[in-house]
Amino acid sequence: MNRTQIKKIIKIANASDWSVTHKNGEFEFQKYSPAGQDFNMSISADTLYELKDQLYERHRDYDCSEEAYIWLDETGHGKNGAPYDMKDLYDDMEACKEMIEELAENIRAAA
Repeated sequence: MNRTQIKKIIKIANASDWSVTHKNGEFEFQKYSPAGQDFNMSISADTLYELKDQLYERHRDYDCSEEAYIWLDETGHGKNGAPYDMKDLYDDMEACKEMIEELAENIRAAA
């Protein structure tokens, strides 16, 4: 991927409140969820097409239930700053999934 494409991807992501770093073919995307979770994802891509494909795969494979489970304690409540109520935590994980889709769509539309 050339420098111009990388700058364009960063600009598109920043417009949707994502922070982005790029190093050695790997993009690190970071954004806060509606509940304040520091949501991060790393994606390795050598081409713009590969990045778009990886983002759509990440969206498709993102399991809101599995992600929410990670943040639940043994009593079914949020831990480590996650929302206390299980439903609120799940809703936040759904929002994270939607954030991935939005990023993928924005990059696809502008590329």
